[in-house]
Amino acid sequence: MGLKVAVLMGGMSAEREVSLESGGAVAAALRELGHQVVEVDVSRRLAIDLDREKPDVAMLALHGRGGEDGTVQGLLEIMRIPYTGCGVLASAVTMDKITTKEVLACHAVPLVEDVVVERGDDLDAAASEIEVKLSLPVMLKPSSEGSSIGVTLASDGSVLASDLGEALAHDARVLVERFVDGRQLTVGLLGKEPRVLPVLEISTPEGFYDYTAKYGSGRSEYEVPAKIGDELTTRAQELALRCFRILGCEGVSRIDLMLEAGTEKLVVLEVNTIPGMTATSLLPKAAKAAGMSINDVVAEILDGARLRIDLAE
Repeated sequence: MGLKVAVLMGGMSAEREVSLESGGAVAAALRELGHQVVEVDVSRRLAIDLDREKPDVAMLALHGRGGEDGTVQGLLEIMRIPYTGCGVLASAVTMDKITTKEVLACHAVPLVEDVVVERGDDLDAAASEIEVKLSLPVMLKPSSEGSSIGVTLASDGSVLASDLGEALAHDARVLVERFVDGRQLTVGLLGKEPRVLPVLEISTPEGFYDYTAKYGSGRSEYEVPAKIGDELTTRAQELALRCFRILGCEGVSRIDLMLEAGTEKLVVLEVNTIPGMTATSLLPKAAKAAGMSINDVVAEILDGARLRIDLAE
């Protein structure tokens, strides 16, 4: 007999619509696997909704703040409802791009050079520092947004301060990184071991891999397994697995990398602890190349659901 699974989706972040699509795909797979499914659109009433439904387990299909950042995971620990994916600490750390890089830097993981800008900083002075330390173009990334929301490519020094102001409208801190010309790769990890999936390469003929390129049909092209040779494939997979373990990830994650043109240097961009499950999402594509259906992926993630914190009953 199947489990009663609460699929947590939607929520209140800027990634709500993507989460609803991911949640719908996950719920459909769970029903095909024989489980009783309750789709829960996460709101401030989440504790009340979960107490009413009394699920055996919660499957997280949330993206962004208020779901992917450890807040919901903490509530589930308090309510003693086993849940999928990463625990409170790994979720909180990886949701913040700046903190993630600080942790990985302590372990000598190869990263892109950056400058951090905060609300209240002198933006003209920050722009000057960026041009000196990094040179243009640069990527501006709100520290705690996902799905490339608010991410921009800045190449004109005369409006860089204005660009920083726009990025800071999305978050209190912005990560400014040197633009890396090269090939964008991603590596999914799945299950208890975990299983390292084939390397996937993303090509975006127009512009860079922003929100529109991610979710607009036909805006990007994907090659999986990536045609980068056995040695680079092994390096990319080993680097992804290393990040997964350093950050204490569990169940499922996706590590985004860049292969710099001309140097064959791999650098880590970011870590996603609840990868999308939409029709254009990357982890299901990589899993398919490994012979796994969406049902297989969902079943493996569900199998790893558990509580992490030992609280007295």
